[in-house]
Amino acid sequence: MATPLSPDEIQRGLATQRLGRRVHYFGEMDSTNVYAHQLAEEGAAEGEIVIAEGQTLGKGRLGRKWVSPPYLNLYLSVIVRPKLPPAHASQITLMSAVALAETVQSFIAFPPDIKWPNDIMVRGKKLAGILTESSCEGDRIRFMVLGIGVNLNFPPELMPETIQDRATSIMMVTRRPVDRGAFTCRLIQNLDRCYGDLEDRGFSLMARRWESFFSLRGKRVRVEMTDEKILGKALGIDTDGALLLEDDQGAVRRIVAGDVIPADI
Repeated sequence: MATPLSPDEIQRGLATQRLGRRVHYFGEMDSTNVYAHQLAEEGAAEGEIVIAEGQTLGKGRLGRKWVSPPYLNLYLSVIVRPKLPPAHASQITLMSAVALAETVQSFIAFPPDIKWPNDIMVRGKKLAGILTESSCEGDRIRFMVLGIGVNLNFPPELMPETIQDRATSIMMVTRRPVDRGAFTCRLIQNLDRCYGDLEDRGFSLMARRWESFFSLRGKRVRVEMTDEKILGKALGIDTDGALLLEDDQGAVRRIVAGDVIPADI
């Protein structure tokens, strides 16, 4: 079995302002997001983190399952209580994608891509994802849970056949194992820094950093939503984090949920 993560070592390795002062660690659980949501409802402080070595019911975007074998990757959820109206909650999601992309970039030899809004892609395959879940009350966000899954030491032979052709891991890219504790510390520190930047300097700076990882800007894409598919040119994101798409009739469409796929696939 691979070496387990050490929550004590992770906390000792952090120099953060907001995140990581308390880490809840488990060998296995159903979903770190579910547990973090429960903690937040019970009054957990901003910055508390839930880490599990494995998940039995890991969750991805759009109701999908996140494959979570034990002691290979990273599955964590962070509780935040941002001072933002609910309409701007997606800014937290995109901020998290920037922090995750910057962390991945420090472990490989080239920058990854962000697939709108928050999947981290390397050479066209998914390496990491983020699932944010919010609890709002009136015109305020009570809390948000940032669920992050990163394929670190996931070998292709252990991946289910259903994802082998579209998933990757840092070990597969670099051909060497990743220090999971070091990656976890760096990710938490980057999340803390980016969260502070968003709070102190606003979303425009974060949006530019997000778009620096968005390789589909200006390219033709297909957006698949629940009830329709649209072809057009990806223009970037707006101040709420929605994708701006110029369709084939020249109209600019605002996309708030869906899958974005290069049009030639």
